[in-house]
Amino acid sequence: MVTLPATGPERVRMSGDERRAAILEQAIWLVSEQGFSGLTVNLLARRCGLTTAGLLHHFESKEALILALLDERDRRDRTALVEALGLTRGQELSRSEALAILTAIVARNVGQPHLVRLNAMVRAEALVPDHFAREYFKLREIRVHALFADLVRPFTAEAESTAMELMAMMHGLEAQWLRESCGFDLVAAWTKAAQKLLK
Repeated sequence: MVTLPATGPERVRMSGDERRAAILEQAIWLVSEQGFSGLTVNLLARRCGLTTAGLLHHFESKEALILALLDERDRRDRTALVEALGLTRGQELSRSEALAILTAIVARNVGQPHLVRLNAMVRAEALVPDHFAREYFKLREIRVHALFADLVRPFTAEAESTAMELMAMMHGLEAQWLRESCGFDLVAAWTKAAQKLLK
């Protein structure tokens, strides 16, 4: 008797990097559907067609997964903004060009409130000294501060303090927007406030 090969979907073999990317993609979808509290290792593993142990082979803990997810969000944001705005490294910008870049950051966040909420919640928790994401946010805020300072340096003598004020204003407006269930025009509110600061 001839034994026929089993039928059904064939599992696609992925490299480690491809599998990690696929897991992060599913994690983004899961956060968008379930919120931060709905992101569990067990549920994500099922969504990815993996066992819990299989998922933990790629991300050793939920904390490691969240850090990777935050990194992935930053990477996608940088890529999208560079492509959309045609930025080049070391480019000196006018006041209106700098404001356009800052506003583009806010506009992109409007399209991904689930990731903005994830970032805000973990950032707030990371105020605790031994929190797993404390170092991540410390380094991230150093990078963002440097970026904002470079944007405004051509037209202000107080680039460092202006950058700090822009960061605080962006975080504050986003937090208020999230608390109000995205109930107001965040881009319009940001533009009005930023124009006053950068006048």
